[in-house]
Amino acid sequence: MAIYTSNVNRVTGLSGIDTESMIDKMMQAESLKYKRLEKDKTKVTWKQEAYRELITAMQDFQNKWLGTNPLNNIGYNAFWNNYKTSIKDPVTGADSNVIKINGTSNSGKYDIEVIQKAETASITGNEISTNISTGQTVDDIKKKIEKYGDISLKFSLDGQTKEIKIKSSDISGRNLEDVFQEKLNEQFGSSRVTVEKDDGGKLVFEPVGSGHNLSIGEGSGRTEGVSFTESGALSRNEYSITIDGFTATAKFEEGDTTDQKLEKIQKALKEATKGEEKKDLSSLITISKEGENDIVIKNNSANAELTYTSSITSEGKTLFPTGSLTLMDVTNSTNSISLDSKLSNVFGEKFNELFSGVEDELNLNFGGKDVTITKDDTIQTFINRVNSSDGNVKISFNEVTNRFKVESTQSGANGNVNINDEKTKDFLKNIINIDVDNKGNNSSYIDGKDAIFKVDGIETTRPSNDVSMNGINFTINGTGKVTIESSSDVDGTVKKVKEFIDDYNKLIEKVNDAYLENRAKSGKYEYYEPLTDDEKKAMSEDEIKKWEEQAKQGLLYKDEHLGKFMSGLRSNIYKSVDIGGKSISLYEIGITGTSDYNDGGKLQFDEEKFKKALQERGDEVRQLFTNSENGIAANIKKQVDNAIGSKGYLRKKAGIKGTTSVANNDLSKELEDITKRLADERERLYNKEMQYFQMFAMMEAAMNKQNSQMGMLLGMTGTA
Repeated sequence: MAIYTSNVNRVTGLSGIDTESMIDKMMQAESLKYKRLEKDKTKVTWKQEAYRELITAMQDFQNKWLGTNPLNNIGYNAFWNNYKTSIKDPVTGADSNVIKINGTSNSGKYDIEVIQKAETASITGNEISTNISTGQTVDDIKKKIEKYGDISLKFSLDGQTKEIKIKSSDISGRNLEDVFQEKLNEQFGSSRVTVEKDDGGKLVFEPVGSGHNLSIGEGSGRTEGVSFTESGALSRNEYSITIDGFTATAKFEEGDTTDQKLEKIQKALKEATKGEEKKDLSSLITISKEGENDIVIKNNSANAELTYTSSITSEGKTLFPTGSLTLMDVTNSTNSISLDSKLSNVFGEKFNELFSGVEDELNLNFGGKDVTITKDDTIQTFINRVNSSDGNVKISFNEVTNRFKVESTQSGANGNVNINDEKTKDFLKNIINIDVDNKGNNSSYIDGKDAIFKVDGIETTRPSNDVSMNGINFTINGTGKVTIESSSDVDGTVKKVKEFIDDYNKLIEKVNDAYLENRAKSGKYEYYEPLTDDEKKAMSEDEIKKWEEQAKQGLLYKDEHLGKFMSGLRSNIYKSVDIGGKSISLYEIGITGTSDYNDGGKLQFDEEKFKKALQERGDEVRQLFTNSENGIAANIKKQVDNAIGSKGYLRKKAGIKGTTSVANNDLSKELEDITKRLADERERLYNKEMQYFQMFAMMEAAMNKQNSQMGMLLGMTGTA
């Protein structure tokens, strides 16, 4: 079957000649160029992948040893500043946590006595007092309990949830607040939650002590007066129910099951009528089956009574509201304050009153910077506005203690909580419980203090607990005496340099292996080539995998770019560096090349010789690597940049993932060219195949005509 015009309708073979097979064989010869291009495209793709694998290895090496981390960049002084440091109590000799060492770049021994830690000036306000109150008065709630029968609530205290039910019999002759208090004491223990009646006669629930979270939710459901049972409703021929003058009627047919009858009732509820008007009653009530023929009608409303009549109950029946929280009018059901809480919900009317007579914004000033807040701000967005204003104070909120804190952005004795705007001071005092003018009225106040400490008996101060001194960086954690000893960590440096050389050799080995890998031969003269789709059809998956592994070998054999990379490293890494009139090179400090040239320029590391060089010529060794002009790190970085930098030859050749060069490179352009040539060749093959079919069609037409004429002649002569 020819493959290039397989979707074209054609009629051939009428003469008995196998036209399809003949054309297929002819096209096989014609398609050799197309198959060669397919193989070339695969080979170029593999070659690009091989380059990019090596580029990734170079990037990883560069990022690790020549990157932005000064402690691991072999060309930075910080890499060579390795010290062992101990912090001991001078009396007991035990490790001390009075200070913490953050870094050292010098050797020495120091006796330090911390007299005072640095403090940042701050004011922590009093607790934001929140409670849960009812909108209804005690008298109103009692009347509703007496009328509706019961209330059911779930109280949660610090994650522990208990259900409380109060009936009319519980409150007879008693104060409602006392009944609640008694039941809460039974569930949570005494002195955990207080219940009081405020000046307006409303109930107030509040946890005892600071940092406790209390919330109130609906209980498992009220049971009295919220529903009625209609006996025998499903044994009738029809059932109707009327609410607000709208009637829903369900007519039953002989053979209907009770479930089918209930379904018809529920459907009728959605299409209740009053004259020509229609109304959906299913949102007002719920009707469910009970027993064999009875139904239960329940009020769906949490706050409104509902009256109905039915074909069973002629007089009106009242269904009481279902919601206990609504009956008590509990609008804010939790005392918990989080960073996501809105300021208007936490502080209520006293916050909202600040916006009277203004638009939607309130202008304040924190630490000399204007800050605008809105009614919709949460605690978190309020904090963000203040702290991003770049004033000299910042603000925070503790969700556990429910307290705000204002503190200076500058530590030490010169740092002050600087709030001078009267409007802002009033806001802090009356809304978030921080009294800037009378600091003793707050939960706590801390004056800014400098750190005071003695070094070898000499007293000094710092505005911060983070101190840099004589090449040692440390943080003060407490007060007391310590002895710091810092000495050069030669073994640590040797270990890091050894790891560097190991990684360098791994990179060289990876590049060199690709450079020296020969192409695999499939015969005496033939190399393994990529497979076409037709060739793969005759092979198993395992055979294809093994073939392609062979075909990918040696794609970069003796590649000029890889040779250039390794040659550049070899010729530059061994250069001597001039240091103050003296020169020093790698071989002098125990780092030499291997004797086998085929290693590609791997390094050998004599640890003992290198260690001795560090001890005797430490500064010169450091400069050999860190010299910005021709040091080892600079020379290696230059060669890597030449290969994969912004103008690198490998970047130009194969492109680097994550950069614009991934599509703009020599091999990608070559792939585009091959793809275009494949399309042109496919078009040529299509036309060629059509030409063959037309040629054979004409031949068959001529043969058929000749055969027809021959048949006529034979018929005329009587020899047919």
